[in-house]
Amino acid sequence: MYEKILDIAEQLFMTQGYQATSTRQITELLGVTQPTIYYHFKKKEDIYYAVMLRLSKDIEQNLTKIVCDSTPDLERKLITMVEFLKKKHPFNFFVMMHDVQHSLPKEMTTKLYQLFSNSYKAPFVRLLTENSPKLRESVNIEFAVSQLFILMASYLDNTNSKDNISEMIDLYLHGIYKT
Repeated sequence: MYEKILDIAEQLFMTQGYQATSTRQITELLGVTQPTIYYHFKKKEDIYYAVMLRLSKDIEQNLTKIVCDSTPDLERKLITMVEFLKKKHPFNFFVMMHDVQHSLPKEMTTKLYQLFSNSYKAPFVRLLTENSPKLRESVNIEFAVSQLFILMASYLDNTNSKDNISEMIDLYLHGIYKT
């Protein structure tokens, strides 16, 4: 039952966000009563954290596999990583960040940012660090990855009908300035 709760909760949290999802919706989709959920989780935020923990482990494992792939091309790896995130984690990034910042207690927010940093952000930091000889010396890799996530946000939301991920990565890496 634990995994079933997480499966349904993940679908709801990823499509409607934390705030718009209720434990009642989860129980209705599962066809169980509220006490069934509360047997496994004390609060809705505990369900959310369990969903994000499970998802982040899978994300980290797969992004790291892409980083470690023998393909030497930085651009191809970035495209593959973004395409993987779009397929595996199709969420509205802005809704999720708003929910985390405004709907959850500070200690939960801290735990979620740590998860994000370790599983989503760290593989991108590692990839750019390993390719630092190809980057301008003045590039702050942490900042560059944060900017990439801001850029990626609209591509991870499945409502974006036009997927120009390759063009987005090309623009990210090469800019618009003619050298």
